[in-house]
Amino acid sequence: MPENAYDRLSFLDNSFLMMETPTSPMHVAGTATFEAGPLRTADGGIDIDTIRAYVASRLHLIPRYRQRLVHVPIENHPVWMDDEHFNIHYHVRHIALPKPGDERQLKRLAARVMAQHLDRQKPLWEIWILEGLANLAHFVMISKIHHCMVDGVSSVDLLKVLLEPEPTDAFEPPAQWIPRPAPSRRAT
Repeated sequence: MPENAYDRLSFLDNSFLMMETPTSPMHVAGTATFEAGPLRTADGGIDIDTIRAYVASRLHLIPRYRQRLVHVPIENHPVWMDDEHFNIHYHVRHIALPKPGDERQLKRLAARVMAQHLDRQKPLWEIWILEGLANLAHFVMISKIHHCMVDGVSSVDLLKVLLEPEPTDAFEPPAQWIPRPAPSRRAT
């Protein structure tokens, strides 16, 4: 753990923040289709609580996912600081297409989700779990993460942390997380 309760952004990572404009979001996004398997509920939906619990159980491996941007006084340089109000429900969202959802509806919804900027007051990532496809045996995950958090190689590593090669319903519950306190004004 760093000595300070925050980590400075590198020049390159900060440049991705500076390049973002209202019409050019600087996040990396993608969609993936999964077999619902044991995540399918009796009514044909998706067990979003289990998905949220699973993602929460992996966050200790990717601590940046619980950090938000804060600007250091005077310098106005962005730093990563633990988000004391982190809420997994905000970051792992659940949405459904009108049944029976088709590919055209999926593409339109994914485009709308991907066009929205990430909220800079919160950790800069979202996962949307989408159900309602005509093929009820599948669901879609739309993921977004700001480019200041990942590049091409680290996004592959990130998927290795979040995804398992085989379906599983057994995982350790998340450890209790206590955010590091913000540094005093003098320490920054």
